[in-house]
Order: sequence, then C-alpha cells, then structure tokens
Amino acid sequence: AELRNFVAVQPSPWSSGPRHPARDLLQGPGREARREPGAISRAAVQEVATVSAAVLLAAGTRLTGARRRLLQRSRASRLRRRVRLLASSGDVSAAGETASRERGAAAPRPVAPGSVYPAAEVCSRCGLCDTGHIDRVTEACAFLGDGMSRIDGLEERVHGRRRGVADEDELYFGVHSAILPVSMKAERMPAKRSWTGVVTSIALEMLRQGRVDAVVCVASQSPERRMEPRPILARTAEEILATGGVKPVLSSNLSVLEELRGAASDVRRLLFIGVGCQVQALRSIEADLGLEALYVLGTNCVDNTASSEALGRFLRSASETPETAMGFEFMQDMRIHVKHVDGKYERIPIFSLKEPHTCTGVIAPSCYSCFDYSNALADLVVGYMAAPWEDREMTSHTQYCVVRNDRGRELLEAITDPGLAQAGSSADLDPWSLISREAVVPATVKQELDLAYGLRDPSRGSPPAWLAETLADIITQVGPRGKEFAKASIDRATLRNLVYVRLRALWRGKDEVPLPASARAIEEKYGGLVAELMEAYQGPAADSLASLKPQ
Repeated sequence: AELRNFVAVQPSPWSSGPRHPARDLLQGPGREARREPGAISRAAVQEVATVSAAVLLAAGTRLTGARRRLLQRSRASRLRRRVRLLASSGDVSAAGETASRERGAAAPRPVAPGSVYPAAEVCSRCGLCDTGHIDRVTEACAFLGDGMSRIDGLEERVHGRRRGVADEDELYFGVHSAILPVSMKAERMPAKRSWTGVVTSIALEMLRQGRVDAVVCVASQSPERRMEPRPILARTAEEILATGGVKPVLSSNLSVLEELRGAASDVRRLLFIGVGCQVQALRSIEADLGLEALYVLGTNCVDNTASSEALGRFLRSASETPETAMGFEFMQDMRIHVKHVDGKYERIPIFSLKEPHTCTGVIAPSCYSCFDYSNALADLVVGYMAAPWEDREMTSHTQYCVVRNDRGRELLEAITDPGLAQAGSSADLDPWSLISREAVVPATVKQELDLAYGLRDPSRGSPPAWLAETLADIITQVGPRGKEFAKASIDRATLRNLVYVRLRALWRGKDEVPLPASARAIEEKYGGLVAELMEAYQGPAADSLASLKPQ
C-alpha cells in the first residue's frame, strides 16, 4: 500500500497516454488478493520498483541539466528506501507468491503497448517483458540489477562450470569443448537461408529428426520490410525456410514464449535461436518453461540497429542502392558486405562510409551496454569472426562454431552426421598475424566512441576510394586473423562499452557497474586505457545521455 501511494503521486510523462506499467501491476486483476497480508511476493515488489524507477526516470527527462539529475537521484533513493522497508516488513514473504496463486490471482501481465520497458533506454527489446514472465525481469534482464555479471553464475548452472579466464580462448569465447571451422557442402545448402545455411540447416534437421517440436526463429515483417524482425514459433520446415535473411534490428525473440504458457501447449522440446541478451533472460527462466528439453543455438551479436529508421540511415551511408539491400555483414577483410535482391554484392571498406557522422545513434544503447559478444550461455554458437578470410562471398564462406556442452555437440552433429556440413580442425583458426590486436584496438575504440557521442566531423568526409581499398587490403593481410581477429573484435566492443556504461553510471549517480569476470580481465590487459577514455569523453557522454529516451 505504501508503494502504491508513492507511485500514484509521481508525475507521469504520459498525462494523456496509456497508464504506466507500475499502475497496471498494482491496480490490475488480482489486486484484492495482493492487499492481503503475505500476498505480495518479494519478486513482485522488485518488479514494481523496477518499472516505477523507469517511469520516474522517463518523467525526469522533461527537465534539464543538474536539476533533472538531482531529481532523478532523489527519487531513486526514496524508492530504494521504501522498497527496503517493504521487503523487511511482514507484508512481503517468500510464500506470498504461492499464496497468491492458490487464491487464483491473475498471472502477471506483459507491458502494455506504448509503455516504458523496465530497462528504459538500454532495453534490448528481448521480448521477456512482452510475456507473462515479466515477474522475473529483475533477476533475468541483462541490463537491470546485477545485469551481465550474472553470466558467471549462469555458466556454471548451464555448462557445469565457469569459464577459466586464465585460459585466453576461454576468456574470449567462453566455456567450450571445441572451437571449430564449419562449412556447408555447396550441394546441400538450403535454397532459402540467412547466409551460409549452417544455422538454418541445424534448425531444419533438429525438427526433421524429431529432436524438437518447434523452433524459435526470426522471420521478416513483410517482403517490403525484409530486414525488420518478426519472431515466430516455427513448427514446420516451410516456416523455418521462410525466415531466411538477415534482420539486423533489435528483435523480441522471447515474446514467442507466451505461446508456450498453459497446459494447451504441445511443445515439450524446443530449439531457441537468439543472441546473448535474449539467451541470458531465457536461461534465467528456463526452469519455469516446463520443457523436457531446451536447445539454444546462438550467434555472435554486436551493434544491432536501434530501429528501422536507424537501419535505413546506416544503409544510406554504406550502399549505393540501399533500397535493394537484403542483408549485410562486417567481414574479416575490413569491409561491409551488402547483398542485394538481384544477387549482386557490394564490398564497402569500413573507412569509406558516406557521411559517417549521420550514423550516430544508429547502434542501440543496449548494444553499447553489452558484454556478451560470444553468447556465453548458448549450447552452440555459430559466426564469422574467428574464421580466416577466404576472399569469397559471405554466403559460401567458412564459419566457425563454439561447442559448449553435449547439447551443443548434438546440434552440430545434426548437420555433420548426415553429410550436410563438415567441421574442420581448430588449428585452421590460428593463422599467422604480423600485427598484434593490442596495436590496433585502442585507435579503433576511439573512432567508435567518436561515433557514439556524435563527434564525427561532417567536414572531414571519407578518404578516396582507392586509399580506403588499399588500407582494407593491407590490414587484412598483416593484421589480426582467425581467432586473433575475433579477439580483437571482442576487445574493441568490450573496451568501448566499458567506457559507455561507466560514464552512464556516473551520469546516473552510481559508482559501480556489475560486470562479468571476462570484461574485467580484458580491461586489465589494456592497463589504464578505459580510465583515460572516460576522462576524455565525459563531457560528450553527458550531452549524449541527456538526449536518450526510454523505450
């Protein structure tokens, strides 16, 4: 009751819009049961506190400068004190949730359309809050509370042990039994696929062989919006094949889990395909799904676009004909490969984007806050970044895979045993490199922070095409390759994101940022670089963060 009254008097940024999530939770069906002593669980209070804090922060964005920041800190502090009081009182008990269910209280309701998500502006739209599992958001979300530091404990639960950060391959790629190159046989590639067909073929074979009842994968919104995601629960090979194509926009894959709730669901064995933030939330609620078996096929993920508008801006900067693009990938030859609907490809050196300053804001804030590029909690991970460059199109290029456990090996064998694909030797992923990654990463991080904080000078333009092509060729030949290229990519993303999340934390009045052990270990490899960059970008970061809006 105290929390309800507190929330009710706070100013709302939606004076004429939908009610915010905290009021829906507190005043929705089952409210009478919730008022009874012992009927409010600790998780429910944490859930309400989280969405309430997000709403208050959203309201605070209507103010400016120091007054806004002071008000946000004051409100957050008052809310934390009230939650502690509630949590220590007799009205909150571990048995409360069970008692509420026994009395027939309604299941938690997803966030209402148009409302702010609990993680606010750093929400990755993973889909968890679009399901009845929203009551687990405070312990499942990769961007709330202990965030991605939970990966360390979840690794032990999922894989049987934590990664050994003293082992360099484990530090970067996570727990594994093998890291191997993998390639599809040309004659066995599915006609419709995202790139090489490895992920599509695994999904098809797991379904065809009866090992799973359904697959969570991502289709397109429509033929006209082919790169915008629409998660589905695929039960047939035709549905899986229809998902071919890349969707480089935040995708709510977990929203599909709502179809599994209730006794009517006939899905007992599930294959989930997704990226790190989605997989972390999935692993956190895995026990609640009631499945006989859950397989998780992951992909490497970094720098998704925040929206379809952001995707359009990037394509206009990269491609000569953005309207016909149907997918793109950052490849090991220091170029962006763009595939078009007519089957043609563009290879654009990353140094020669048109008007790169227009790409500020293209990358989602959640991607700037992520430390799970390697998708640590998946059973099997498939990607490009550790496969040595072969100078051919990405749709026929060798990929690499990280086998983490027995389920991961079963996923890989679903395509290698029937002869659809072949796995090579791990030694093939360790080609010789002349320049170390430590020599090139710091300068790359600075360029990316300039982009993140809007410091790219529009008057500078891009180098001539011949020079951009030459630079890309030289770095491809003498720079980090194979697993070294992958480690350089992880270093770049980790260091950049450490600067981003720590400056954001300081702006929010926090001193500590929860981090997985791997991120701390990578930071140590580069000495005081992160501290130097934080000092250099503190002013631009404050200006940039002030303009962010909750999602």
